[in-house]
Amino acid sequence: MYTRVTKEQFQIRDGVYIHTPTDAEFAPNPNSEGSMVIYTGNISARLASGDLFAYAEVLNVMKTLWEEVSRSSHPKVAEAV
Repeated sequence: MYTRVTKEQFQIRDGVYIHTPTDAEFAPNPNSEGSMVIYTGNISARLASGDLFAYAEVLNVMKTLWEEVSRSSHPKVAEAV
């Protein structure tokens, strides 16, 4: 059974979204809508804590967070792309 993914598990550093439990990193490309560089870290590997995160769920929460942050911080980014 997979561990639930929450927005609180993410940090944003220098525009890179990091899922702290797995160290997965998502770096959105501001010049290409929907394009990003992904480092999967330990997604889908059982962690020392016993947690196991599903790739699709981590990606989905990251995209939701990205959209929310983009709308609140840079409302014109989504329109320009």
